[in-house]
Amino acid sequence: MINRNYISIIILLIITIFLSWGFYFYGYQYKMKVNINDFPLTIDEWTSQDLPIEKTDLALLETKNVFLRRYTNHDQQSVYLYIAYSKSNQNASNPPEIAYRNSGISIVDKGKKDTIIASSNSSFKVNWLILDNNENQQLAYYWYKVGDVYTHSYWKEQALSALNNLSGKKTGNALIRISTDIVNGHQTQAINLLNEFACLIIPQLFKHLP
Repeated sequence: MINRNYISIIILLIITIFLSWGFYFYGYQYKMKVNINDFPLTIDEWTSQDLPIEKTDLALLETKNVFLRRYTNHDQQSVYLYIAYSKSNQNASNPPEIAYRNSGISIVDKGKKDTIIASSNSSFKVNWLILDNNENQQLAYYWYKVGDVYTHSYWKEQALSALNNLSGKKTGNALIRISTDIVNGHQTQAINLLNEFACLIIPQLFKHLP
């Protein structure tokens, strides 16, 4: 006669396998639905051009859901937008300082600041970097998005992403980076340009990065 405990274990294993496959296929279908290349090529007066990303950088990210674009306005001012998104791979949101140093770009200064979200009265912090590539200097902002949460903290992003995965929430995680040239040493002009562009893309980030 078959032991009842044995039957119970078999039933539990079958249920576990069924649930695991269900979560796998749900996550797979969800990942297939999210394509950040659908992010608008034109935002207000800004039009864009896709730029290539090094294969070595893509290998480190372990995701193809990434793009780098140059957006240009009517005054021929340019802002570079980089977004890396992943449903399950947290390597996609590695801090950009690593990539900059590996590519020979010097980080002259860095810190954190508040950026006002245009669609509300709230604010969130972004990381800022002043970069030098031996030809010119750039100002860069970057931050992370986990579901509806923005944060400047890599460790908070990693913790939120892990908690969401454990609880079965399908939110995904993203790194957003914007940068522009510092023309003739005018940092204030670069700050104003990035602030303006950041406010423009916030609604699109909520729409295209679940």
